[in-house]
Amino acid sequence: MDMDDLRWPSLREAARRFLRTEKSVLAVPAYDRFSAIGLVQSIADNIPERLSLPSITDGLHGVKGLFQLGGREPSLETCWVPGNHIWNDFMANCVELLQAGYPGCEGCAGPGADEEWDEAARRVKLSKWI
Repeated sequence: MDMDDLRWPSLREAARRFLRTEKSVLAVPAYDRFSAIGLVQSIADNIPERLSLPSITDGLHGVKGLFQLGGREPSLETCWVPGNHIWNDFMANCVELLQAGYPGCEGCAGPGADEEWDEAARRVKLSKWI
């Protein structure tokens, strides 16, 4: 996904939320389980001080109450990235952030990372995309 895609800020926020949250349970369909394991290993490799790595379960792409990739619009507490086939873009964002030193770095999380996230405003903008 290109940075000029209307969904990109939401995708980036979903990646940031996932990487900074401990004890999360990542849901992925069975066909993406292997790549999810690789993503968890990347977290372990890049954040060695992390005491609790995400666990993986079967389901739609996301972490309940944190982020959701595709599917029906969730509650506003959840960062929603509408669309199909965006798992690889999510993983790429996570790996890019990890390689930049996130979440322990200063200013490496990209544009808008230091501002408070407004999911309701994002959804208004995304309604034009949908």
